[in-house]
This record gives sequence, structure tokens and C-alpha cells, in this order.
Amino acid sequence: MADYGAIVVGGGHNGLICAAYLAKAGVRTLVLERRAIVGGACVTEEIPGAPGYRVSTGAAQLGNLPPDMAAELKLTDFGYALVVPDPLTVFPFPDGRYLALWQDPARTKAEFAKFSPGDAEALPGWFADCNAFCDVIEPILDADAVPSLDEVESTFAAAGRAGLFRTFMLGSMSAALDGRFESDEARAVLGYTGAFGTNAGPETPGTAYVMAHHMFGATAGMRGRAVYVKGGMGALAEALSRAAAHFGAELRTGAEVARIRVRDGTAHAVELAGGEIIVADAIISNADPQRTFLRMIDGSALSTGFRNSLSRIEMQGVAMKVNCALDALPRFTAAPEGETWARVSLCPSPGYVEAAWADARAGRPSRHPMMTVHMQSAVDGSLAPEGRHSLTCYAQYFPYFLDPSLGGWDAQRQAAGDVILDTVAAYAPDLRDCIVATEAMTPLDIERRFAMTGGHQFHGDLMPGQILDARPVPGCSGARTPLDRLYLCGAGAHPGGCVWGVPGRRAARAVIADRG
Repeated sequence: MADYGAIVVGGGHNGLICAAYLAKAGVRTLVLERRAIVGGACVTEEIPGAPGYRVSTGAAQLGNLPPDMAAELKLTDFGYALVVPDPLTVFPFPDGRYLALWQDPARTKAEFAKFSPGDAEALPGWFADCNAFCDVIEPILDADAVPSLDEVESTFAAAGRAGLFRTFMLGSMSAALDGRFESDEARAVLGYTGAFGTNAGPETPGTAYVMAHHMFGATAGMRGRAVYVKGGMGALAEALSRAAAHFGAELRTGAEVARIRVRDGTAHAVELAGGEIIVADAIISNADPQRTFLRMIDGSALSTGFRNSLSRIEMQGVAMKVNCALDALPRFTAAPEGETWARVSLCPSPGYVEAAWADARAGRPSRHPMMTVHMQSAVDGSLAPEGRHSLTCYAQYFPYFLDPSLGGWDAQRQAAGDVILDTVAAYAPDLRDCIVATEAMTPLDIERRFAMTGGHQFHGDLMPGQILDARPVPGCSGARTPLDRLYLCGAGAHPGGCVWGVPGRRAARAVIADRG
């Protein structure tokens, strides 16, 4: 007899969302989280050596969690609140100019006009096309059926939007912007998220989809608008865990699942690192596909072809985090007197990004990385002692697999962290004087802390061949896997990553449907 109706392996945001929906539907659900805190990569943690200074050490911003999901799970009742900076983000450039993205679209359009009047005039049409693409694709991705690329193409054609399919589903970020925008500054800003968390550059086919993927959800009511969660991303995880508990789910921390037990092609139990065995009618893994199938499940339960497909997933993380405790906010030289920026993005041009990726392709840390500098404490005083601040940099490209001659990430951590801080200091010369303590997190550190294979935030690139019915590999169908009663609910399952929650909600629906 089963101990639970469902066990969720991993308390990341998707696991918590899946558990909340299952418990809400009356399924007796247990969440098992290996760390002492829930949230996976959605956590707020103290910077080592700096008591009271906290940052979001994994995901740092929220733009994809659908408002209807937050409402269905009553997240505001459990402390979930958004902080919307204005400007939303600022791109300073080496010549001292900057381009700010404001909450007011008209004000943002005026920023583009500083660099090219033509680019400013093209902006509304660009966003209209981005929204039109999302209007067609999002319902497809949230549906229970898992489509093929051909089926998605047919849907766009039927909607009279075949051109959008070619541009945003198949094309590169650079190609999507060609013929629309002339200035490097506009192209850098609008193409910035096309390579986020992805082992690719702006010229790589498929990166336009990565950009569009970051527009899904419209957390703050407008697609593409990333905001902060008050208290950091850990506050989102806390709200989700309270919601799950409210609906009846049980949560255990410090409970690492070592094995998923399979009998006659059916997953029936989990075995914890300490030897405890817990039986359930359904096992839902929030872990990435390689960790789930290649580390937690006996190889004899899977076909050789399936295991080989899993091993070929592009799972090389390319991002680093550098977290800093600050005596004061650094002064960006481009900032007007008296203006405080909570989020700054450093990406001077598409060519700059391609050069950074070229380093990564050669197995080297980028010498001139692109990055977002999050200073949430500028708009959220809960993250640092009064009058002080914290900062976290999300930077690319820093490939998980380094040239062997470099000696590995433990040997390169300090130098790579210094490159990131030196890059920021080129725009904010007083940065080093403001720093109280620093923590650098390489892709290897991200893998170790969050148990994400390769340090990959999406559990595998969101590129052609790894999306839709090919995600994570052929043989899976959305949340469902070749093993009966084993499901995936994490970013590695269709429809993919970001702090979106849709994989978790879809997995819950699949489990409920299969229970009959």
C-alpha cells in the first residue's frame, strides 16, 4: 500500500507548484528537498562573511510566473509581493550614454530615439510582433497535448502568422532584428535575453525563441517586464511552500532522494540517502532529466537508446553569479545626478556578445562578459542592514567545461569573479571601494549548490531539437516518461525553463488525469 498519492522529488519552484496543485486536487502529496531550505534556485541567501546582507543566489528576477497561477494558489495570502523598479533596467554604454527601459512605454521609446529616431519608430511594431507570437505559442505550450515543431508551424499558418513562426521559432536573434533596427545599442538591448542561460550567441538559429520565451507569463501585467519579489526569490519559494502546505501537502527538508525505485517498468518508491524508503502511487521529479534518469534510476530500467539520448542533451551551463555586500551603492558614471538604478545591464553591442561567446566556445571564461547587475536593495530594504546594500551579478559566458589547461573551475573561480567585477567597475569606478564581502559562484558551484547538472539553469538549452516534443528527449511526452508513474515537473520537461511554473502545473494535471 502506498504511503502517499504522490511524491515530488525536489522543492524547487516547479516542484512546489506541482505539489500545491496536486494537494489542492485532494492528492496526498509529499515534497522531499535535499537542502535545508526549499526553493531550488529560487532562494534568498546570506552572503558568506556578511551577516544581514542577502541576495537571490540563483534566479534574481521574476517575469514569467503567470498572474492566474499566483491567483489560483493564493500566493499573496502567503506573503508574495512584487517590487517594480523604475527604470526597469538601464544599459550604459562605453561612451557614457545610456538607454533606460521605463515602466512608461512612451518614455522608453524616447530613450531609443536618443540613438536612432528610426529605431524608436520601429519599437511599437517590434513589440506588437513579439506579443502576437506569444499570443499564439503560449496556449500551445500550456495545453496538455505536446506538439511537434510541424504542428506548431501549422498552427501559426492557420492563424495567418507563418512569418512569426519563421522569425521567432527558428531564427537567430540577430536575424530577427535585421531590417528593423540600425543602431548597435538598440540591437543590444532588444536582443539581450536571446542568449540568456544558453550556450549560443546572437547569430545562432533558435536564439530568437529564447528571447521570446523570456516574455511568457507577463508576471507584472506586461510581457517582457521582469520585476523583483519583495524579500528576494526566496520569498516566492516561501509563499509557494505555504500555499502547498495550506492545500495539504507535506514538505520535508534535508531529505535527499538517492534512488527512484522501479519495478517492472513502474516507479513505485523513493529511497532517501539515509536508507528510508517511501512508497507512492506517482513519483514526480523536479530534478533535471540527466540527474533523474542517469543518477537516480538503475540503468537496467531504461533502454540503451533512451539513456544515450539523455547523455546528449546540451546541458552546459554558461553563467556565473558574483554576490557582494556593499557599504553603499556604486556610482555608475552614466547615471544622472540623484538617479538610482536598481538593475543595470552591461551589453554594449551584439558583436560584444559574439566575442564573449567565442571565448566560451574555446573553453575559456569570457574576457569581456555581458551581465545584469541586480541591486534590489535599492528598492527593497529587507535585503541589507539599514543604509547598506547588496548586489548580485548574473554574467555570461563562463562554460562549465573549461579547457583542461586551465585547471578547472576551483582554480579559476577567483580570476573569473575578478573579471566580472572589473567589468562592472569600468562603468562604476567606485565599486571596489563599496564592497564589504564577495562570493563568486561558477557553473560548477551552481551545480553543487542547486544540484543542476552542468550548472544549467534551464536543465538543458531551449534550442531547436530540445523543445516541444523533443524535450527533454524523444520518448518523453511533456511530464510523462517511458516509466509508468514517473513524471518530470522541472525546467527540463516541456515546455521549459525560467521561473514560469508551467512545467509544474502541467505535471500536476498529468498525474491527476492518469489517476482517473
